[in-house]
Amino acid sequence: MEKIDREDISITSKHSNRSKEQIKKLLEQYVYANNEDWRKFINLFLLILGIGFFVSGVIFFFAYNWADLNKFMKIGIVLILLITTVVCGIQLKIKESYKNMLLTAASVIVGLLFAIFGQIYQTGANAYDFFLAWTLFITIWVLAINFYPLWLLYMILFNTTIILFNEQVQNNFDTNALTTLIFLINGITLVALLIYSKRKNNNIPLWFRNTLVLIVTTIATIGMIDIIFYAKFPEGLLLTSGTLGFFIYGIIYALSTKSTFFIATISFSLLILINSLLIKIFENEAVLILVSIVVIIATTAIIKLLLTLQRKWNNDK
Repeated sequence: MEKIDREDISITSKHSNRSKEQIKKLLEQYVYANNEDWRKFINLFLLILGIGFFVSGVIFFFAYNWADLNKFMKIGIVLILLITTVVCGIQLKIKESYKNMLLTAASVIVGLLFAIFGQIYQTGANAYDFFLAWTLFITIWVLAINFYPLWLLYMILFNTTIILFNEQVQNNFDTNALTTLIFLINGITLVALLIYSKRKNNNIPLWFRNTLVLIVTTIATIGMIDIIFYAKFPEGLLLTSGTLGFFIYGIIYALSTKSTFFIATISFSLLILINSLLIKIFENEAVLILVSIVVIIATTAIIKLLLTLQRKWNNDK
């Protein structure tokens, strides 16, 4: 047993002769947060809150005083903020996580600098140029510090660049190709990350892993709905096979790591796709009754399955 949680102690209290005092001590030792835990949480929370307010304050400062500032002052203030943040993130003798947060804030300020530069000089560049430059200029920091919140920002910028490029340069020439491309990029990144993490025994933060799973599943679901309603075959074959492969891998991974989040996400995606298929096949109002029945029965079955798996996996610990 690697880690004792509330469920383990609950089972112990039911099937052993431990006294209430012993159970209370176990809860205090393994479950309840102590003073040190609260101190760490408050420090981290206040730091994140402070950095967030600081960056938001800079943005609103420029928005409110935009007309009263000359162009040198606008760019100069942002440059000073950027340099100060980077120097503090590199030179200060603070915890590694705090340094990474400062560099993440610096990455946001880079975007602010590009936005101000574009507004002052009216470069005429497309919006995708802005996001592309922002993405490229923070790439070194992303690779150097390997900080998961910064990775998430990087992936959002990367996806936004691709979407805007398709809208502004390619004039939305093929939505299926765009969905397939974004799905493959994010899906391959997620699978590669999971395989690397498993082989190197390097745990990915759950919030980051689950966010990526949600993003990839959402893209796959939207793309498949587009294929279903507009009959995009055979051009939709690549996305269909990719989605099928991702779902199979996700279920295998969930069973091996005992993760109900994968199964829940994939199950509800399949439920949406099945309902879309029913609506497309029948194409009349009566099908809504059938869809409602399917939703009620399937949702109940999914929740029951998740509860059963959660109970079984907790007992196996």
